[in-house]
Amino acid sequence: MKRYFRRWIAGFPALLLAPYLCTTLMFGTETALMTRRADPELILPVFVAEEIREDYQEETIKVQTIIARSNLYRKLQNGVSAGIVPEIYHRPDLTDCIRLLRSIKVYAKAVQETEDQVLTWQKELCLVPYCEMSNGRTRDGAEAFHDESYRYLVSVDSSADQQAPDFLSGVFLNACQLPEELKTTDRDSSGYAQSVRADGKILEAEAFRQGMGLISSDFSIYKTGDRYRILCRGKGHGLGFSQYGGNELAKDGADCQEILNTYFPRMELSDIHTVFQEM
Repeated sequence: MKRYFRRWIAGFPALLLAPYLCTTLMFGTETALMTRRADPELILPVFVAEEIREDYQEETIKVQTIIARSNLYRKLQNGVSAGIVPEIYHRPDLTDCIRLLRSIKVYAKAVQETEDQVLTWQKELCLVPYCEMSNGRTRDGAEAFHDESYRYLVSVDSSADQQAPDFLSGVFLNACQLPEELKTTDRDSSGYAQSVRADGKILEAEAFRQGMGLISSDFSIYKTGDRYRILCRGKGHGLGFSQYGGNELAKDGADCQEILNTYFPRMELSDIHTVFQEM
């Protein structure tokens, strides 16, 4: 009966999911979780809609759905306040909300076809990060977080990302608005910035990126005259799943399981009910 009800919902997504979609898009997933009580599987399409474009391949959206479900149940398991947002995107305006309402059926279908599937490591729910596009290689989790508990996130090749038309991006900033000395001083094994030197002080690169609104964690800083040029490669923090790279694999015929094996070779696909029974 429950499965039939979910199929029925997939046929009327805009009407039934509109409250969750609007709450999530306007105030974020944590607010939606706190203010809406429902079967997580029913509100999951709303979260996936916020995380990935609807024009990506079906297998890519299914991968993102499994990632979203894993992170959602991890949040619920630990309490909403303990959740970590894998990547931050801008909040859509009203036009975007209307567009997503019209396309929500795409995400509902992905939820139905991956029903109850989550990624686990050592039979436990863990943070499963994703980014829009890597620099050509994803990051090693233990190295990026300086914590061995993230060793299940291994660096993998995603060289297809480098062929994306918007792989490179840059910004120019007036030098008078920034420290006189500004440069990256340390990079991880995948080429992402780890630290930045600013007038003798060492800053954590990810905090610098977010503070400056930079699009990628792989950035280089160049001073030209009275301006700084910051060049970014890829989009996002570079950890876990690269949506662009995964979509290129899907275009070449890879299915959801193959894409997951590529980006999360140490993790396993599990049934969420089995995970909870073993806890």
